[in-house]
Amino acid sequence: MTQLDWLYGLCLTGVALYLLRERPRILLTPLLLLSMFVLYGIGSYVYFAGADTVPDVRRTVVICLMLMWVGVIAGIELARQTSPLTAHSATVVRHWKSLPMVHRGVGDQLLGALGLLVALYLMAVLVAYGKVGQLFSFSALYDSALKARFRQEYGAEGGYLYQTLIASVAPFLSFLLLLTGRAARKRSLIVIGLVLSGAVLAGKVGTFEKTPWLIYLLQLMITLQAVRSLKLGLTRIIVSVLVLMGGVILAVMVALPDIQVGIFEWLWYRFFEVNNEVIYQTFYVYPHYLPHTWGMNIGLVHALFGSGELVSAFHHVANFFGSDGATFDALFIADAWVDFSYGGVLALSVLVGWVVKTADLFITNLGKTPLSVALLGSGLYGLFQLLVTSAFTAFLSGGLVLIPLLAAASSGLVNDLSRVTSTSREAAWRR
Repeated sequence: MTQLDWLYGLCLTGVALYLLRERPRILLTPLLLLSMFVLYGIGSYVYFAGADTVPDVRRTVVICLMLMWVGVIAGIELARQTSPLTAHSATVVRHWKSLPMVHRGVGDQLLGALGLLVALYLMAVLVAYGKVGQLFSFSALYDSALKARFRQEYGAEGGYLYQTLIASVAPFLSFLLLLTGRAARKRSLIVIGLVLSGAVLAGKVGTFEKTPWLIYLLQLMITLQAVRSLKLGLTRIIVSVLVLMGGVILAVMVALPDIQVGIFEWLWYRFFEVNNEVIYQTFYVYPHYLPHTWGMNIGLVHALFGSGELVSAFHHVANFFGSDGATFDALFIADAWVDFSYGGVLALSVLVGWVVKTADLFITNLGKTPLSVALLGSGLYGLFQLLVTSAFTAFLSGGLVLIPLLAAASSGLVNDLSRVTSTSREAAWRR
């Protein structure tokens, strides 16, 4: 181990101590810190212990990992110290277990209608693209390379709206319907929620990816647990890990029928090594072989100021290492490095910490309601996206920012409609 590795260990010790402030709970901020600590704290040592690396590139990666931790924690504290929601949020979290689930009963019919429409749309797309037949064809393939080619060709079908719905919006609606139906004792909402959950699960299976359907099941499980308590005890952690491992083993047996190593060896590699490997590969390519893009790897910036078709950095990295057509997705600091070097890593890390903590404050300030719990459950997918892809993907299609904004806008609309309806009824009664 180098002196820099020892310094990174000291940095991780500080992160572990900081977790005493952000106590382990079913909230986005502590879950982000815990998962990053395992995957990119412990995982980085596991990867570098056995990898043949270039010293300069390894040094750069470790420096950026330390900058990431400093930035994320700085962003969390910035949100905590400046937000007017902090004090009330702390009170709600402290008393969460004893609080009743509050439901005002406003907009239930509109929610049910919306959930039914979304479920019908998802099922229509599944039927239109013949996803059931594709699933049987995918299962019958005997070669991992053929399955990968099948996934690339058919997995992203349906268009942007459909993919966004199954990724984050429809899961949030399914959670909200189930929780609202439970709180309001309305079986119709529960039935619609179950139908929508089935459509979402089918849509995620229809991407032919190994983990999206499993992440959704974990989201659902954790969301239902959060109704009772936010405490992240040992039992809950063990159950979640067992469900995750069981689901991944099943997915690997289907997606990689000709796997050449033991399943547990593959799991060890997948959880602890491959995530750090793709970070290292990105830093190996940029800027030694390809220059920093200075914003042109960001879709919106490229659309405004760039020319030609955008080819994302993870495609360039995959092509560089001989995996033409593949995508080497990496933790959000990889994209930040590609665009803006060290400054980008630090600045984006601060933004990530601020966004995640602000989302927690917004959610908990709603009190213990179906909406707040559903937002918490849907935010877990955004965290997953942060861990394996770019921050802006997690914010938008991952729903980390998009879903709370949509929830706030729709809540305001429902309140306005309710107010208008009440006023009209009162005027009619007076006449």
